[in-house]
Order: sequence, then C-alpha cells, then structure tokens
Amino acid sequence: SIVVDKKNWIETVSPLLFAQTIIDPSLITVVDLGPFKHTVDGGLETRKTAFECVGTVVNAFGSTGTGGAGGHLPGDGTNAEVSNFSDFLGAAPASFPDGVASAIATGAGDHYDVKMLTHALLCKVLKSKLGAEAVGEKLKEIAAAMTKTLTQKMKSDAVKQEIDRNSDLVRSCLKAVVGLTIRLPRHVTETEDFDEFITKVVRSEKVVKQFEEAVAAAGGGGGGGGGVTLQAVRRAWRS
Repeated sequence: SIVVDKKNWIETVSPLLFAQTIIDPSLITVVDLGPFKHTVDGGLETRKTAFECVGTVVNAFGSTGTGGAGGHLPGDGTNAEVSNFSDFLGAAPASFPDGVASAIATGAGDHYDVKMLTHALLCKVLKSKLGAEAVGEKLKEIAAAMTKTLTQKMKSDAVKQEIDRNSDLVRSCLKAVVGLTIRLPRHVTETEDFDEFITKVVRSEKVVKQFEEAVAAAGGGGGGGGGVTLQAVRRAWRS
C-alpha cells in the first residue's frame, strides 16, 4: 500500500536526514577581518533544510494517522474534542520518533534559525504519544539547551533588530516549554533537573511574564497570564 511504501522509504532515508541535522565542525570557518573575526557556518543552510524536511515528514504521517499532527489544546478555538494523544507516529518506522527526539535535542542548542524550527518541530511531535515518549528520553538535554537560550544576555550595544529577534526566540522556546510540561507524563517532568529548569530559569524574573503569557495562550486565556495556571491547563488537557 501507499502507507507501507512511505514507511519503508522513510525507514531508508531518515537516518541520512537526521545525520544532516548535526553540526559539522569541518564546515565552520573563521574569517579574519582585521580587528574582528567572523565565523562562517557552511552547514547552516543544510541543517535548516534538514529540520524543515523532518517537520514535513512528521506532518505527512499526521495526515494519514489518527488525529493528525495538527491537534490543539482545548479552548483555542478549534476542535476541543481531540483526543489527549494521537498515535500518528505509529505509522512511522519504529526508530523514527527517537531520531526526531535526538534531532530536537541537538537543534535546541544550534543557531537561531535552527532553534526556531526545532521549537516548532517539538510542538508537533509532542502531539503523538510515541513522539512524547521519545522526547521524554531527551528531556535533560533539551532543557539544558533551552536554559542557554532563555538565559542568554544581549550585548550592551545590541540594535533593535537583534533585541526583537531574541524576544521572538524566547517566546518560541517558552511555547515549547509549555508543551513539554503539559504533554509529557508527570513522572518524566517531575524530576530534580526539570524542576530546577522551571523554577530557576523559566520562572525567573527575566522571562516569567512571557512564560505566563505562553501558559495563558495554551489555555485559551489570552495574554498576561489571564489567571490561567500551568496546572489548570494540564488538568484541562488530561481530563
């Protein structure tokens, strides 16, 4: 069948695709510009394309699975009757969810453009039970990479464009954090490492307001927190 053929094809090409999501140090060069040094990452465009391809493959399985990759949290104006988890990645090769999770763990610490793609991919994969389980195995690495993103300090002479880009990245990261906290089982998220990540990083003075806005958006409660707690959103999703 078409589905079986697609699964076999993905099983063949996905290892090659995942290999392209990893930073290749041999493609990174430093150009001496006199008083400045500029780093050129010759593999960046390839990695971006690889992550886009992974996202396309995830969507492809979602389009033929139960529930699809487009499920939403209740209260966001879409179908509130979606199941808690869809198993659309059950149609994928057995190794595919783990490969995606490993790519996410790597991409979460990569260049700005790759991080943005990674956060979006993470939100997609978490809508599959198999995907969520695979992500849970990489949670420590993902949280460590997100810690660097959320605690990164801007240069004192940063221009508005750089500040805006960083704000967009933080919002993207926090949206993914909310997804992790809501969709992963409690025994996975209630660990010392992840609790420290939430308490000291996500709920720090620097980003807590944006985190509350992400939580409220997930619960359909608007911005600024809206009285919606992460626990309430989790309960709504699990009920």
